[in-house]
Parts: sequence; structure tokens; C-alpha cells
Amino acid sequence: MIYSAIFLAAFALATIETLPDPLLVGGTESRWGSFPSAAFIRTPTSSYCGAALIHPEFVLTIAQCVIDSSSLHPPAHNCGRNNYPSQLHLVNVNNDIALLRVDRRFTLPSNTIELAVRRKRIVPDEAECLLPGWGIQRATTAGFIESRQKYLTVDILNRDKCNEPHIHQGHVRESMLCGGNLFQSSNAACSGNLGSPLYCDGQLAGLLSFGTNCGLADDPPVFSQVRYFNRWIDGEILKRVVN
Repeated sequence: MIYSAIFLAAFALATIETLPDPLLVGGTESRWGSFPSAAFIRTPTSSYCGAALIHPEFVLTIAQCVIDSSSLHPPAHNCGRNNYPSQLHLVNVNNDIALLRVDRRFTLPSNTIELAVRRKRIVPDEAECLLPGWGIQRATTAGFIESRQKYLTVDILNRDKCNEPHIHQGHVRESMLCGGNLFQSSNAACSGNLGSPLYCDGQLAGLLSFGTNCGLADDPPVFSQVRYFNRWIDGEILKRVVN
């Protein structure tokens, strides 16, 4: 079984907010309502991380955003406002994905948010996908934060290409997607974009896990592939939600 460890913590682990730290360089300004399921969480282990709303009570992000991977201990209590994830259901850190349950159910339908449709089919090589985030003028944490959401176009790359010795050296597994810039680029994700959702054909296909290169060559973004975890996600939600 690929899910070798599930941790449950009854803490207010994170706060869903609307304006994160710098996330990407370049990009194209999003139209209003283009990514209504995209969310961001603030955690003790990372200033901000991306996430996706997949259920009125649950958001999906990556494990490294909400847990100390060196000790596998849940992070300390974090105060904030808005909706608070109150439980953490975690696949082991080798499968970089986490399911957070908020303490206040989102009211749907809404004219500003909606649930992500999780992808069930394989994303083919060369597919054109979209990665939303907020930008900076240059690839430094001191850069000016854009107030409007932007997105990057991400072309899916062949996994063998991404695993070449001078790129990701065999670390891109079957449960991952690799895409984006192989060469130096002025349009790329930065480290603040971890956990951000990748949409392919309008469906939630991945969550940014590593390769946040801010435009450097030979370090394309790699995503936890959501379809690989759909059975686990459905099972965990079913255990904890009556209807």
C-alpha cells in the first residue's frame, strides 16, 4: 500500500487567505473567476503555500507545507482568521500530499469560489496546463508583490527527460508530473508557490512539490499528481463526513 502513514492532528494548523507571499515571476494576469478553487494557506513551516478547495470542508495541498518532514511531528498551533484547517490527514512525506479539514464549512454555491474537479485520467506529454499564483517584479523575496492573481502556462514534459542526470536525477516518480521551463525563463514559479494547484483542461491535475526555480535552467517544476491519490482522498473524506 503506497500510503504507509497517515497522521491526524487536532490543531488549527493554517489559515486560508487571499494574498500570499511572492509566488511567481512573469506570468499572465488572470481574469476574474478564472481559478475559483485555488486557495492559499499560511503555516508555521512555510510562510504561504498554495492549495485547492476540493470539498466544502477540505482543501488539498502538499505534505511539506504543513508538517516538519525531519521529525514527522505536526506543526505548532497557529492563530489567524477566516477558515482554519482543524485536522491533517497526511500521506508519508515520500508521497507529497496532505488533506486539511477546515473548521467552518464553505457555503456553496458561491459567486466567488467553487470546488475543483479532480482529474482522473493521465495527463499526456506536451499537454498545456495552467498554474495560478501571485507575482513579483524580480526573482527575489524583496521583489514587489503584485496585488492581482497571475498564471503560468506549463507544458507537461516527458518524465524520462526530467529524470536526466543534469535535471532531476531520477527523482520524478510515477506519482508526479513534470512540466515548465527547461531553459532559463522570465516566466516561472518560485519557492513561495509550493502546493499551488496545476489545472489541465480545467481539472485539478497536480500540486507544486519541487523545482521552484524562479526561472533557472535545468530545474523544471514537479507536481504531486492528484489522480494518483484520488482513492485515498475519497476514502479519507468519506470517513469523516456524514453527507
